[in-house]
Amino acid sequence: MNEIKRARIEALKHSIEITEQRIEETKKTCLARYRHIHSAERDLLRKKLKGYQRELKELEDECKTVD
Repeated sequence: MNEIKRARIEALKHSIEITEQRIEETKKTCLARYRHIHSAERDLLRKKLKGYQRELKELEDECKTVD
């Protein structure tokens, strides 16, 4: 079971890294007509990022208490 949790932790870390990169990409300047789309996407990515970080913290805490 710990092996599965560790794999999930690594997957979450990767997802966090990718999401942070995408957030940075949406901060770049773009055409005026796409600004609201980029802003909405950035907001959605930030919400996902918070969820990933919360889940990662919970899994890491579980692994620490089990070990």
